[in-house]
Amino acid sequence: MVKDTCGREITLMRLSVTQKCNLNCLYCHREGETEKNEIQNGNEISASEIKRVVMVASELGIKKIKITGGEPLLRKDIVDVVKEISDVKGIVDISMTTNGFFLNKFAYQLKSNGLNRINIGCDSLSSSILQKNIKNIEEGIKSAADAGLNPLKINMVVLKGINDSEINNMIEISKKYSAILQLIELIPTNKVFFTQFFFSLEGIEKELERKANKIFVRDVNFRKQYLVDGVVVEVVRAYLNRNFCKNCRKIRITSDGFIKPCLMRNDNLVKINFNSDEAIMKSLLEGINKREIYYK
Repeated sequence: MVKDTCGREITLMRLSVTQKCNLNCLYCHREGETEKNEIQNGNEISASEIKRVVMVASELGIKKIKITGGEPLLRKDIVDVVKEISDVKGIVDISMTTNGFFLNKFAYQLKSNGLNRINIGCDSLSSSILQKNIKNIEEGIKSAADAGLNPLKINMVVLKGINDSEINNMIEISKKYSAILQLIELIPTNKVFFTQFFFSLEGIEKELERKANKIFVRDVNFRKQYLVDGVVVEVVRAYLNRNFCKNCRKIRITSDGFIKPCLMRNDNLVKINFNSDEAIMKSLLEGINKREIYYK
């Protein structure tokens, strides 16, 4: 098992496969890819390159892969990408984040080709500002549930004055589909937007703690899950959460083939050298060794 310089074991790879997206969500951090990176010119990391990176990563003890974007389902070979990853010995869990707009088309194919579980962004019941609302993507949520992509998670980024009053409604939606509701606190990747719309989940978490039948603490960032009236609600707080980085176990791969040690930094990227498996290993180790605790 490989560790970074802070002693944190690296067990998860967060793999961005495209920066293309059909939406333009106000809060999107694009997995930290802030520059236009010539994706339109065909520079997305290929399916064969993805498999090679995952194979080498598995030798380092990385066991879990989360496929992200952009919107992963806009990538034409996304089912093949999932299949390639699932064929790698040592990978025990493959998940994906998606906005859900195309999921009804892909859910069963993804499941049959090795995808284990899925996170679907859904921030509101009907907001015209927030495009990832239940009116637009409920069909995708239903398809994921029917296909057996479990645990199914619904991701809700909570924004002040926009959807902070809809949390109870989203709990009911999650209950309908036996999904985990993941309440996500805004992070300051855009300081102007953050100042205007940041909504602290501290009060919500205290209320959940009061109501919960059971409370679980995950080993990922010490996040808590609250079982409330048959629904698991997980609270994701990065800003001002000094525990957030202490147990971070992930390394990120960008859609154009860089290792990104931290979402919040762009000054320590490592370009993956695909000349050989040994070169890929060297690139991964360099990226892992550049990981530092951001929120101290």
